[in-house]
Amino acid sequence: MRVPKEHESDAHNIVQLISDYIPERLELPIINTGILSSEGLFQIGGLEPDIATCWVPEATWSDFEEQVVELLQAGYPGCVGCGGPGAEGEWNEVLRRKKMSGI
Repeated sequence: MRVPKEHESDAHNIVQLISDYIPERLELPIINTGILSSEGLFQIGGLEPDIATCWVPEATWSDFEEQVVELLQAGYPGCVGCGGPGAEGEWNEVLRRKKMSGI
């Protein structure tokens, strides 16, 4: 996972929370500095990545951190409905990006 340098310490705290909340997880994120992203999974800000990556063009570190903590506290990855309304269906990144751009 890549995080802006100024949030590197906070990111390590999130990795510790993941370990605490999901103790059976054997592989934890490795923190590097850069644009807030996890290769092949998500990217927050920056230039639009390939369509296989969930892209959130405008969000803050606080938004990201809050969502991760709330999901962990709700029991992610085994929580039913913790992703909010409509999160139970298959994800469609192309459609989501069209909606964001107003197309």
